[in-house]
Amino acid sequence: MEYLQQLTRSPEISYYEIKDGGPSDVERYVISTPQTRKICNVPEVVGVEYTSLMEKAMVSALKTLPGRESFLVIPQRQFCVFTFLRGGLNFCLREALYHAYGFNNHASSFMTSQRYMVDGKWIIKENQYRKLKVPDNATLLIGDVVATGVTLEQGFNVFLDYLRTNRIRLDNVIFFTIGCDNSERIMKEVDRKLRLSNPAYGRTIVVYLEGKFKVAEDKSNLRIKIPGTDLLRTDALVSPEFALSQYEDVSYPLERCTIYDAGSRSFDIPEYMHDVLDYWEQMKKLAERGFTLFEAMKERWPEAGWESFDQFSEERIREWHGLDDSFLVQLHRAYRSRWDERFIKTSKANKPLIELCNRRIEQLSK
Repeated sequence: MEYLQQLTRSPEISYYEIKDGGPSDVERYVISTPQTRKICNVPEVVGVEYTSLMEKAMVSALKTLPGRESFLVIPQRQFCVFTFLRGGLNFCLREALYHAYGFNNHASSFMTSQRYMVDGKWIIKENQYRKLKVPDNATLLIGDVVATGVTLEQGFNVFLDYLRTNRIRLDNVIFFTIGCDNSERIMKEVDRKLRLSNPAYGRTIVVYLEGKFKVAEDKSNLRIKIPGTDLLRTDALVSPEFALSQYEDVSYPLERCTIYDAGSRSFDIPEYMHDVLDYWEQMKKLAERGFTLFEAMKERWPEAGWESFDQFSEERIREWHGLDDSFLVQLHRAYRSRWDERFIKTSKANKPLIELCNRRIEQLSK
C-alpha cells in the first residue's frame, strides 16, 4: 500500500514522499501549497491569474525540493526547461528557476503535442514544431498535466531520439505534474533508458501537485465523466491539506476534474469555461431527474468509515505517516461540521443540488 511520509510542513508548502516499501530509482513526492489548492479546487481561476499562482507554487517547490543542494552546485547553463505546448507553459519553470535559485542562463526547449481520440485510442497530432536545444550533462525540468500520459510518453520518445542523435547526456530529470500514476510509469521507463546511456546519471524526480489522482476510465462508477481525461479525487492519494480543503466549499469535491483542460485554461478561456459550465449543466439535469446532493457527494468524495474518529484516524495514519494528531482532529471536525444532522437530512433531496448547480452556473457565467 502506498502512503505519504511527511518531510516538511508549513503554511507556504508541505512536502511528502510517496512510499510503498519497495526500492525505486525514481523519487516520488506530493506537495501542497495554497496556490495549487486554489487551482485544483476553483476552476474559474483562469488566464494570467492561474499561471501566476502556478509560478508561486513552483518557486516554493524548488526552494524546498529534497536534496536541492546537489542541484545548486551545478552550473546554471546546464539546466534546461522542456515545455510541451500549450499546457506545459502554465508551470512557469523558466521563471521559477530564476526566482528560486537566481538562475538566468538556463536553456529552454519546446515542442507541440496535442491529443486526439481516433477509433477509441488517444493519438498525438500537431507535434511538428520542435525547438530542442539541450546542453550536455543537463538537468531537465518539465511540468505538465498527465492523464493517459500519451503526450509525455511520445514527447519523451522524440526527446530521447534527439539526445541520441546529438550525443547529449542528461544527468537529472525533475518532473512536476497534476496527474496520475501514468506519470511515474512513464518516468520509470525514461529513467531506465537514461541510466543505460549515462552510467553517471543522477536523479529522476516526480513531484505531484496536491496528490496522485485517479484518471477516469469507462468502468469508473461516476454518472458524469470523460474517460482518459478527467483526473479524479475519488480514491486518490491526496495531501492532508488538500483533503481538508474539500470542506471549504461543498462544490470543491464535486468538480468533474481536478484541473479540466490545462492549455485552454490559460490561452482559450471561452472554450475552457464552456467545458466547466457544461459539466454543471449536466449535473443540474441529473438533479432535476432526482439525483441528490448526498448521492453526488458520496460518489465523488466517499469518506467511507469517517463516522468513527477511531476508524478514521487509524486509516489516515496508514495513509499519512508523520502527521501531527492535531491535524487529524481538525480534519475530522471539518467532516463532522459538514455532515451535521441538518445537512444529512436536506442533502438527501434533489433541491439542494439544483440550487448548488444554479449557484455554480451563475458564478462561472460571470
